[in-house]
Amino acid sequence: MWIMYKKELSVFIPNSFLNESTDLKVRTYKVGIIGRILAIFNVHNVIIYNDNQISENEGEKNGEFISEILRYMNTPQYLRKKVFPIKSELKHVGILPPLRTPHHPVDSHPEVGDYRQGYTVKRNKRGTFVDIGMDRLAFCKEQLSVNKIFSFKIDKITKKEVIVTPEQPDDVYWGYNVFSSNKSLKNSLKLTKPDLVIETTRYGDEINSIYEKLHLKMEECNNISILFGGPYSSIEDDVSSSNWNLFKINTIPDQGTKTVRTEEAVIATLSLINFIRF
Repeated sequence: MWIMYKKELSVFIPNSFLNESTDLKVRTYKVGIIGRILAIFNVHNVIIYNDNQISENEGEKNGEFISEILRYMNTPQYLRKKVFPIKSELKHVGILPPLRTPHHPVDSHPEVGDYRQGYTVKRNKRGTFVDIGMDRLAFCKEQLSVNKIFSFKIDKITKKEVIVTPEQPDDVYWGYNVFSSNKSLKNSLKLTKPDLVIETTRYGDEINSIYEKLHLKMEECNNISILFGGPYSSIEDDVSSSNWNLFKINTIPDQGTKTVRTEEAVIATLSLINFIRF
């Protein structure tokens, strides 16, 4: 059974996340871990921010690479060849784990009432032709931007035509949005406009010591953003603001290793947040 978490959940990852490795296959694999974790825990938005731990040019390149791999993962398999041209950065995408989310159907024969993501191929005065992964193009009676991905509901299937309308289901998890801001963490938070911000740091309050307080605040708030640092240091930006409630939390108390990798912190933290919110 698919469960949709109604409150908006966003995760912030620094563009220095990959800087410990120069191997393209390893870098692709590490981003793949993040993408899979985001889907498992129903994350709605992932934002790649600039933590100023590497040069501006390198940080921008890292941010673009992380974003592209995450977008590739979030795109249904039947649309990837249309959306992503062959390029060297995507050489190792074959090792990425599948998301297996509701917007990644494996059935090529959908039924009326099903939802699909589709790629707008062309349009005329009557509407837009859309690839929804069938053996023929579907038709939408609205003029939409071409070469874009939209969500659709299938209204009609006959031997002559497949009719769809732009619509996204609101009762199942429908993937994540990817933003590469190339801005500071505090400025990047403006993209999600949270009412609750959770900063992860080994110097924060241990999760068990503030569990009840955090639980109550999560029930009150509708837009939660969780912040992660990079491989070189904890979060250095002061992200306090009158616009949101801020918790600084150690989600891995008494860690047995000198450092915790970003992807390890993400899965540890989201596991706890998932337990609290449900």
